[in-house]
Amino acid sequence: MLPDQRIQHLMGGDLDAALARPNTVVWLHFNARVGHARDWIARCEPLPEAARRFLLDTDDRKRLERIGDSLMGVISDIRYDFGLDFDPEQIAALRFYLDRGCLISTRRQPSSAADQLRTEINNGRYFDSSAKLVIHLFESQVAKLDKTMARIREMLDDIEDQVLAGRVRGQHIQLGSIRRLAVRLSHHFGPEHRMLQRLCRRPPNWFEEVDNMALVDVAEEFRELVDDLTETQERAKLLQEELAARLAEQTNSNLYILSLFTAILLPPSLIAGIFGMNVVGVPGVQDGNETTFWWVMLGMAAISLLVLLILFLRRFLR
Repeated sequence: MLPDQRIQHLMGGDLDAALARPNTVVWLHFNARVGHARDWIARCEPLPEAARRFLLDTDDRKRLERIGDSLMGVISDIRYDFGLDFDPEQIAALRFYLDRGCLISTRRQPSSAADQLRTEINNGRYFDSSAKLVIHLFESQVAKLDKTMARIREMLDDIEDQVLAGRVRGQHIQLGSIRRLAVRLSHHFGPEHRMLQRLCRRPPNWFEEVDNMALVDVAEEFRELVDDLTETQERAKLLQEELAARLAEQTNSNLYILSLFTAILLPPSLIAGIFGMNVVGVPGVQDGNETTFWWVMLGMAAISLLVLLILFLRRFLR
């Protein structure tokens, strides 16, 4: 990005000359899986040796370090094809080195924020400082995560409406997935919020006042995002508890009805079993009385009604 606000795309042989050019802002973004990219970083003399080792490292712990007046960091980023069916491979690690004139970043997986920044630059978006470049990188992260959280909130709203309407089948799987997703996103992006807070307290000397204000705004957006993730976890947990309570209530109601029918039908089953035994001396069988069957049926009905009456009175006498 030249002082006259022209944007120049660099080829492989232009990189060293671009870094040596004064009053320009350079962004170099590498796929660290490509051998030529690793070779160039390893032999890039304008970069401090510690920065070269850092950019080629594979340790994805989230952190922010300073070398003199330069910054090195590892941040999380979600892939551009991120879905709500969370897969750990959909979280990418983005490493960067930042000084007054350049931003050099590396990734091993497609990165949504870096891809968004590249697209905007290709469409003519101009940045007059490397600080604005990295701040916009953070802003792209927040924008992508906000869209993800909006989709999660819509899913929770639908599940809540279904639970309140009494449809309580199958939602526990969705709620479990949402809770795991929120926990893992919080695990990846919570440390970044703390890193930005530390950076706000002690920014590099070459950050302008407008850059410091933009950095504070991004840190505040990350704080709101982390709070939103925590709220999503709690909301999903409460919906799981409400769902479990309603399922337990339905199960208890079904068991009560089953127990009631069992209690009512037990005496008739016992009597029918007795009269069905092939033994001598069962009343009403030997003398051939035709009314015996009806007396037995009437007795079973009376006993069933008596059991039902006892259960009914016990419920009101509690």
